[in-house]
Amino acid sequence: MRRSLFLVVVLLMLSSCTLIKIVVPPEAYSLDTAIFVLETRDYRLSDVKEIDSYGDVEMKGKVAVFETEYGPVFLYVYKGEEAKKIWKKLNGRAGFVSIRSVLDLPNMGKFSTVSNGKKIVAWWRKNWLFIVEGKNGVEEFVKHVYRVYEEMKQ
Repeated sequence: MRRSLFLVVVLLMLSSCTLIKIVVPPEAYSLDTAIFVLETRDYRLSDVKEIDSYGDVEMKGKVAVFETEYGPVFLYVYKGEEAKKIWKKLNGRAGFVSIRSVLDLPNMGKFSTVSNGKKIVAWWRKNWLFIVEGKNGVEEFVKHVYRVYEEMKQ
């Protein structure tokens, strides 16, 4: 009985993982292209800069500032072989107590947390790593990013 219950739980967990989608742009896209395609009337791109790190984690990429109805939202983007490694460092730095949700699979990962009054959502897949942070509107902006990148696939 315990064995069959265990198998059912494992099957449910595996099937739920297939429902979880982590969307990234095509590999052919540059950092700039991945950022610029996100600008819409509701999410106005106001600045893009190169960065060497996110907090104390080395990450050569770009940060973009999007103006939204909720206030500014910051999008940090990295593309390279170290995406998973950097994401794991960020996940570890966030601390178990402050993490609201985490998904860590061999081919993708996502976590969300609140730190110093800012909401943070970070995800990686393939060679891409994204971090969105802001005081408000972060979840809505993440949904927008997913929607845009999902439309690109079609």
